[in-house]
Amino acid sequence: MLPQRYAGPKWVTRPLLRTFGVRSSELSHPFSLPIPVQSLYVSLPPLLDCNPFQSEGREGWLSSPPLPEEIRKVVSSYQASLDLLRQYEVHLEISSQMFAYLFFFSNTLLFNQLMEKGSSLGCFHWSKGVRVRATLRLLLEWAQRVGFGQLADEFFGKLSSVASLLAMPNSQLAQMTWPVLRAEFPALNPAQLHHILTQYQASSDMGCVPAWQPSKEDMRDSVNGGITEGENDILESFDSHPPIMLPSGGFKVDLEAEHLDDNIYQHFLYIRHFLWSLRSKSPHPSDSPEAETPKVKLFCLSRILRV
Repeated sequence: MLPQRYAGPKWVTRPLLRTFGVRSSELSHPFSLPIPVQSLYVSLPPLLDCNPFQSEGREGWLSSPPLPEEIRKVVSSYQASLDLLRQYEVHLEISSQMFAYLFFFSNTLLFNQLMEKGSSLGCFHWSKGVRVRATLRLLLEWAQRVGFGQLADEFFGKLSSVASLLAMPNSQLAQMTWPVLRAEFPALNPAQLHHILTQYQASSDMGCVPAWQPSKEDMRDSVNGGITEGENDILESFDSHPPIMLPSGGFKVDLEAEHLDDNIYQHFLYIRHFLWSLRSKSPHPSDSPEAETPKVKLFCLSRILRV
């Protein structure tokens, strides 16, 4: 059986999503999650001003330097999410998809802020590029340690490309041509690359670099992926998030087995009480999904979640 894209009744995965504090009206909007995205929404922007080197040399050689406060807050949000997923023994595929969302959200928010406010924040300089690259490296190292390194590399691709570009020494960057830069940073579309180079020139003493002028092919209109310097071409969309796919295997319990662990019934009892509480809270039981009998919902829910 192939994994199915999440499109079922809202109550099917509500217990799982409630782990992250999701309300019924938010199920179709992944980035309305109060926990942990709301925390990341506040803690991510300061990363662009973070100095990841400020704690170096302060600790003894036997211990690792502590993370700067800006990075620690973001890592704490990630770690709290991971601890919650492990505590409730959420399926590994769902946990992986949840972190794909978190990394996607983090990359998109930081990338858009850099593209929109980078000039006023002084981001288009070599020194700031080195800092952003080092900050991102610390986040990726945490992801690698907990087994999500590949996911982080994939979803932080845009921000990583910008950081690597800005962290290049001026002398090396000035010798690169537009075709070389396009090949070196394929994650950036022509409009994004052109915007970064334009802001870089304006913020430095390099002046105009003729070799950085886009090719005629890349100067076509935005419909063909060309350069218009419009907001839609430069900023990343939150709508292109990865889908939630229900797993089709790897469950801890096979409900079709002849004998089940007695502990499984404790989980079912909790779910049954949870479903009954939803039904009792519904003002019009006949007009809501909770109108189905608890036994039917329990059976369907158990088939989906495979507790």
